[in-house]
Amino acid sequence: MKKTVGALSGLALAVAAICTAGAWYTGQQLPAVLDQSIAQSNQQLAQSIAGAGGSAQIELLSLERHLYSSTARYHLKVENLQLGEERVSFELTFVDRIEHGPLPWSRLKAFKLMPVMASSNYALEKDAGTAGWFAASNDVAPLQGHMSLGYDRSVDGQLRLMPLDITQAEGSSVKLSGVTLDISGGAKGETVKLAGDLGSLAMTLVTPDRPPVKIALQGLELAANLKLTPFGFYVGQVDLLLADSAFTYGDRQAELAFKGMEQRNDYQIEGSQLAVKQVYKVADISYDGKPVGSAQVAWSARRLDVPAVQALMEFYANNLPAFEQATAAGVSPSQALTEAQRADFQQRILAVLAGKPQLALDDVSFKTANGESRFKLTVDLAQPASLDLPLEQVSRQMIEQVQSDLSLSKPMIGDLAALQAKVQGEDVQQIEQASRAGEMVAQMAMYTQLATIKDDAIVSNLHYANGQVNLNGKNMTVEQFAALLMSNFGALQGPR
Repeated sequence: MKKTVGALSGLALAVAAICTAGAWYTGQQLPAVLDQSIAQSNQQLAQSIAGAGGSAQIELLSLERHLYSSTARYHLKVENLQLGEERVSFELTFVDRIEHGPLPWSRLKAFKLMPVMASSNYALEKDAGTAGWFAASNDVAPLQGHMSLGYDRSVDGQLRLMPLDITQAEGSSVKLSGVTLDISGGAKGETVKLAGDLGSLAMTLVTPDRPPVKIALQGLELAANLKLTPFGFYVGQVDLLLADSAFTYGDRQAELAFKGMEQRNDYQIEGSQLAVKQVYKVADISYDGKPVGSAQVAWSARRLDVPAVQALMEFYANNLPAFEQATAAGVSPSQALTEAQRADFQQRILAVLAGKPQLALDDVSFKTANGESRFKLTVDLAQPASLDLPLEQVSRQMIEQVQSDLSLSKPMIGDLAALQAKVQGEDVQQIEQASRAGEMVAQMAMYTQLATIKDDAIVSNLHYANGQVNLNGKNMTVEQFAALLMSNFGALQGPR
């Protein structure tokens, strides 16, 4: 028995010695690791906001080292970042309690027994700028998380946005159930995996001169599996799912609701060419409690020459202030460029077109109870001899091929017209008349010679190549096609 106790005691002392030695080693290595991580983060921040102007920088304010743990403070400063139509600037400070490896106590409590170099537990620091945010989260750090750093420099952790409840004097409010984002990545950020979840978000926006707007979201999920390319950006799969969303607005406070929303993004690279595909789906749409239908939009871009596109984006980012000043002065942004800059800009556009990119609407579809409509469009581009040629010549040389296919369901048109009549409170006879709107649209389409009728669908097929247009089986020149469009446009305008 004494031998057993002695052996166990010796084992415990050995483990304690190893942990102490590991903690000391981690403490010695920590400053260099933090400097490397911050430099890498700043590089990725600069790349991610390159097209939005402004700047973002992370700075290590202090580091207090001890045997088993250290405390670090970081400062994030974002200046003049373009978000929509606004410029945004803010500063945040984080406090990070770093437990040294190989067996940090927080991981042992969670039964995570794999040795790591360090375990980071960070939280937003309360200051004058974030006091309101802390008040909304019941004085709990609203942004916090943990991250483990492996001995191979891989990372694994979770970022949390805590529940928030904000109510303003005029009646506007925000209530968030909380957000979690699981993050894992390779040593140099060469791979990144994300898995996020938002339970619910409810917002009410009140303004003095307009009816309130209410937004409700439930079941938002994010999943991403990405890898870093030699060009400094990530490719892979990014999926965003939203179970339910509702928007209430207007004098009648009618509700527009969506169920089963999906956004699936796929980015792939082969050699120096990028291919992008995005698919948006809505399983069910309703308005004011009345069913509308379902929808899907899928688009893609292929053969995008990465160095050429990056060079074009770099030009735009470098000249963004001049473009904004020109727009504010009410002149064309191109007038803000010198002759040399315009020539440089044209060369960068020609370099993108040299890769013969293809842009496509692979599927735009809408389905109601009685019909479904679809539209497809593919455009193949090429490099013209010069952008200084007359516009007609540039267009002919740049647009190599166009293919479009439209199938417009007459019953679907009737369903939407009848729904509009119901929403407007029309009587039964008017609703019945509206349901026959598809037939009227079909007659107009036949009159224009731009479409044909096949069963219950209005169909139009167009193909363009080598200066020739084939419209619904009829060949014509570009000039003849343009004349057909202009004659129909004039007829729609009517006599003056």
